[in-house]
Amino acid sequence: MQLNAMARLLYGPRLLFSTRHAGPLSSAQCSGLHATSTLNDGGATTKSIPEKPKRPMNTYIRFVQSIRSSLANANPKASPTDISKLASVKWQSLDQDSKTKLEEEYKREQAVWIQKNAKYLSQLTDAQKEEIKLERQQRHESKVKREHKRMLRELGRPKRPMNAYLRFCIQNKPAAGLSKEDNKMQMKNLGMQWKRLPEGEKERYVKDAEMEMKRYQEEMKVWEDKMLESENAVAVRKKNVLLPPSPASVKAKKGGIPVINSEPVAKPKKPFVTASAARP
Repeated sequence: MQLNAMARLLYGPRLLFSTRHAGPLSSAQCSGLHATSTLNDGGATTKSIPEKPKRPMNTYIRFVQSIRSSLANANPKASPTDISKLASVKWQSLDQDSKTKLEEEYKREQAVWIQKNAKYLSQLTDAQKEEIKLERQQRHESKVKREHKRMLRELGRPKRPMNAYLRFCIQNKPAAGLSKEDNKMQMKNLGMQWKRLPEGEKERYVKDAEMEMKRYQEEMKVWEDKMLESENAVAVRKKNVLLPPSPASVKAKKGGIPVINSEPVAKPKKPFVTASAARP
């Protein structure tokens, strides 16, 4: 775990060690087609689900793809976002005849795709359909996690500090520009150096990490209080999220964070009447 964390820390978004485990639901993307792969007994990769027919591009995307290369050549310093904006301007000024032609091409390809997709779905077994459903669910969960992380960055969530070991590794960072295997070996050596490090030298890294963690916890407390006040409770860590309020507490306080710990009003108990007292 520490080696993987160090790889992410030192070498950016292109991870040297993948934390995603291969399994029967691992998917491969090829030319816009999704195919689920599994491993047979010999370790070879075999497809368990046939390739899905590729959905045709709509009219606008079709137009953008046709002019993207020319726009990139004419604007070599433009970013992909800038190219998309330029293409949007071109689309706004495109004459109606050209748009109609692109629309007709799209409709012809769409009709063919509908037939191919219906045939594809009819050939799937129940197990394959379930596998596709689980794969789609995994992609959705990954997307939700990415969006949640992006939201936290935009809201300015304090960054968690490094532990003592990672602080040691940063100060003894391996040389850049090495191969994957060389980087892996150097980080393994860092782990061995950390184990052999005298306790007195380790203590320096440990104290620095503890001080940074204390500062981080204080910043997180202030930030989470701010998130709760601004009705961004979804950004707060689960252990600090308040329990759902009762309907009575919601009615008692409208707007802001509702009162959670309000005691329910006890109903008056009916008096107990014995059989002899009830008899006339």
